[in-house]
Amino acid sequence: MKRLFTSPWTLLCAIALLRLPGFVFGTLNIDESDFLVYGAGIWKGLLPYRDLVEIKPPLGYFTYALAGGFEIWPIRILGVLWVFATALVLRAAARRWTGSEEAGWAAAWLSLLAGLVEVPAFGSEVMMNLPVAGALYFFVRGRGARDLLACGVCAGLATLYRHQGAVVPASLALALLVRPEQGWAKALGQSATLALGTLAPWACSAAAYAAIGQLPAFVEWTLSRNLLYAGAGAGSVFLRGAQSTAVCVGAACLPWVLAVRETFRRRADPVWRGLTLLLGLTWLAVVAGGRFYEHYFLQFVPPLALLAAPGAATLARRWRELLPRTRALAFASVALPLAAWLAFAWGKGIAGAYPAQEPRTQELAAWLRANTSETDTLFVWGHYSPIFTLAHRLPGTRYVNTSVHMGNFDPAHLPDGFDPAAHRSRSDVDATLRDLERRQPAWLVDTSTAGIHRWDRIPLSAFPELLRYRDEHYVEVARPGRAAVYRRRAVPSREAFRLSQ
Repeated sequence: MKRLFTSPWTLLCAIALLRLPGFVFGTLNIDESDFLVYGAGIWKGLLPYRDLVEIKPPLGYFTYALAGGFEIWPIRILGVLWVFATALVLRAAARRWTGSEEAGWAAAWLSLLAGLVEVPAFGSEVMMNLPVAGALYFFVRGRGARDLLACGVCAGLATLYRHQGAVVPASLALALLVRPEQGWAKALGQSATLALGTLAPWACSAAAYAAIGQLPAFVEWTLSRNLLYAGAGAGSVFLRGAQSTAVCVGAACLPWVLAVRETFRRRADPVWRGLTLLLGLTWLAVVAGGRFYEHYFLQFVPPLALLAAPGAATLARRWRELLPRTRALAFASVALPLAAWLAFAWGKGIAGAYPAQEPRTQELAAWLRANTSETDTLFVWGHYSPIFTLAHRLPGTRYVNTSVHMGNFDPAHLPDGFDPAAHRSRSDVDATLRDLERRQPAWLVDTSTAGIHRWDRIPLSAFPELLRYRDEHYVEVARPGRAAVYRRRAVPSREAFRLSQ
């Protein structure tokens, strides 16, 4: 049995089996389809923040460009290898930190258990966790300039997948400064080296955008807009947070119990301090914005896996000595969350509840594939990028979704009586009008008529400038899946423009 759980091939097979629903059911969340659209756009020469805009950092888009188009299966293979690599790096970090081979393998397996908080999608958090694991490995390996610089670079790459990765260098720098073993001057120098490495990937990215004259757009969408997004929660934040926390902590109960217990075993060790601080500060990353999506809790995977590893190794080593009740409790803490996760991940797909299975979206996408050209582009009024990926069509404006037009809220979180006009972003409306005039997308799709992703709360009539442009330049031709589809007129209708005044 020990040989079975200390084989990388067993680990790889387990990861492949856990991520099998993604191969069977396609796109598992909207973030995945967002990334696919950007990746496909990159192949067509569309650059993030210049031609397509979103507030996520750039590395996720370029990682998804490896798919080569709108098909998700290459990303599924990449996802298996990515999670496998993350587990192996965490194994190496735990083994080096504890000097225990058993703790190393425990960290690898615990990284899978800590990930049972979300369906096996390949999103920002999963992508971020590989460079985070690399940062922790170099921090464990030593506090010399070379290791800290490498640690910082890995942390910087993590933040280029997800801004919240900044808690990693912050936690490690605090760990160096809290009790500087070699004096304040040494600790400050180490923290500066760590910060330099963290900023290097961002400096390179900013320089690349500056070289093509797009630095203001890069700064706006990766930095400025994120400050606004962090405060754009809606609905019952407390209730949503309590529910998600209960579900996600319960789903990873064994890693949480072992990791929290380890935080109370005080050590004169900067690695222990760094991991303990990282576990605590990651809550700030989860809480930011008040959305509490389950996939946010994937950010806990690296610190949970490493902090829980010593306790898990001890548990495995003393397994035969434990009381039957203790063994049953430990077994249940693994088996029950795993069974619940498998039932949910597979049951959701069997029930047709994943985004790409949404019936109205499938009908709409099938109509678009059958009635539009492969080179045609779409302007979609709504927030449901599976329309693009299922139809294999690219956006005709810079906006993959139009949530930013109404405050960048999640439409599923909006309370009854929400007034989108009160949160209208004039700059985004104006940018949309410029894109519609310059790029002239052949088709306009209004998902508010179908209520896809609760967009019935955001009618186009709340944005009169866009409504006037639609009436002047587009004519309705069909309502597949109850979504209104408009074709661009060859000649603008001045009469329609006057009637819409």
